[in-house]
Amino acid sequence: MRFHLALIALALLLISCEGNTRLEWSLENQSSDDLVVVHESWDYAALPADTFMILSGETLLLGSNDLLGGNANAYAPASFIDTLFIYSATGNLCTKNWEDTENWKIESEELSKVPSSWRHTYVLTVDDGDF
Repeated sequence: MRFHLALIALALLLISCEGNTRLEWSLENQSSDDLVVVHESWDYAALPADTFMILSGETLLLGSNDLLGGNANAYAPASFIDTLFIYSATGNLCTKNWEDTENWKIESEELSKVPSSWRHTYVLTVDDGDF
């Protein structure tokens, strides 16, 4: 009986050490216009895309996701974003390629060693030259 309890305690201990990786992606509007953003992440691909308004000079958190296990390596934004259309207030479509990882500012932060926990933040900055 004690052996079984020890196994259960060990299993609970190992499960609690799984760790976490948090992804947060934002759009920074450095253009002189307000922007309309149509966004959809892979996790919610079955739902209609979200539409947001971002005022000039503001940054908006578009989405976040938590993944099991701590991962020090940042993912490519195209691996978790399905749709991202950015329009100026005058209706012009943004020409900046959001699928190109080089266009994002990516910061990674280790939150905890045990259990391994990481946060990766992604910021896409758009300015007047992107329309």
